[in-house]
Amino acid sequence: MSRPRRQNDTYPRLPRKVLFDEYGNLHQLGEMLDQGGQGVVYRTTDDDLAIKQPLDTDNHPGRIDSQRNRFKNLRLLPFPHRIPVPLPLATLRDEPGYVMRLLNGMKPFAILDLDGNTRSKLKRDVKNGDLILPEWLSQIPDQNKALQFLHYARTGSTRRRLLALSKCAAILSRLHNAGLVYGDISPNNVFVGDDSPSEVWLIDVDNLRFELREDGRSTYTPRYGAPEVVQRRDQSRPRTDCWAFAVMAFETLALCHPFIGRKVLQPDNDNLGWDADPPADGVPADPFEQAYAGNLPYIDDNKDDSNAEFTPALPRELIATAKLRDLFQMTLGEGRTQPHHRPAMFFWALEMARAHDQSLACQECKMSFFEDNTPNCPYCHTPRPPFARAKTNRWQVLIPADTKEFALPHRMFNDFSLEHHDDTAHEVVLNFTEKTALPVRGTKAFPDDLVFEFEEAVQ
Repeated sequence: MSRPRRQNDTYPRLPRKVLFDEYGNLHQLGEMLDQGGQGVVYRTTDDDLAIKQPLDTDNHPGRIDSQRNRFKNLRLLPFPHRIPVPLPLATLRDEPGYVMRLLNGMKPFAILDLDGNTRSKLKRDVKNGDLILPEWLSQIPDQNKALQFLHYARTGSTRRRLLALSKCAAILSRLHNAGLVYGDISPNNVFVGDDSPSEVWLIDVDNLRFELREDGRSTYTPRYGAPEVVQRRDQSRPRTDCWAFAVMAFETLALCHPFIGRKVLQPDNDNLGWDADPPADGVPADPFEQAYAGNLPYIDDNKDDSNAEFTPALPRELIATAKLRDLFQMTLGEGRTQPHHRPAMFFWALEMARAHDQSLACQECKMSFFEDNTPNCPYCHTPRPPFARAKTNRWQVLIPADTKEFALPHRMFNDFSLEHHDDTAHEVVLNFTEKTALPVRGTKAFPDDLVFEFEEAVQ
């Protein structure tokens, strides 16, 4: 049976205690790091290890033997080699749970969203005069939206998000290729490096399993569950992972949920109003719940604009290439009612990486945009900065003019690899004054089809 993750802010309060794993190693519990529908994670006195334990219905660590067996069976799944997922290192000896690697220096993808605490601090800074909004943001009437854009720019803008999403999609695709379903994609289950957007991990592996023909268990995070799972018509499958990823990606890039449109935010103007007929059996009355359950059209649906975007968000052409917009349309448009139309995760990994490599960051406002859109930054209208274009027969990458050394990725010279596409294939030293690009001393020579084009700043 499908069920959403439990949303509960009451954390279990347990005294510090000692647990033994199956190999007899002793682990002393420290502070609680996280709690979700699948359990609670504790830090240990070992800086590199954590303990994950399931929770029972009373919000206490569970003691059901079947849970212990499930954790043991996780290690028997055919995980791809060096997959960035913190697999169980050892199960606990006397109660359900397991020892896992602690992802130091990483935070959930949700940090890229403007949370309440950060918003409040920014508002205080503006009010106190400690923060002066740049001109391109001060002209936005809605201060909350202006602060959201400011946080977006400060956290790497579209460029950082595209690379992180590409790495996430590649991990999911590798799991799918191994016959596995992740089952619970959400911004809290994707971790990114604090300083390195190229490091991405998926956590909360408790839901990982083979795709089952029937009677499979499905878990999802509200807002991200595929319609057929939320409506209990089907179970978690690779295509439901594709749905959850697309919703998360759209929300992360565009700063709005792909199904919260006019029908939800202005219901009195359509058949969701106060005087509307009661909804059909099985359809929630609340318009937000209808949207999350897949009963309303995608806000960018090219065949149905009845639920079109109602609140300002980032223009799609500035945050997604034409091919990415097609993937969103196939997944969230046709794929809403026809799950088999959803593209596989491989295409998301490929096109997210390509979009990242075709983007530039504005030196003034720090927002990023695609080079072929306009000669000026579409946000603050600063002239486009100079850059170099590295090209092969397969791929091209834009390199900012302030770059001295640059790592050319594997994807430029080889078929797109889910595991290695972001590995360094060649290292280049750039001189924008003399317009030269040479291999870093001691590294291999460039292939014949690699060329560099230097573009001047727009005057």
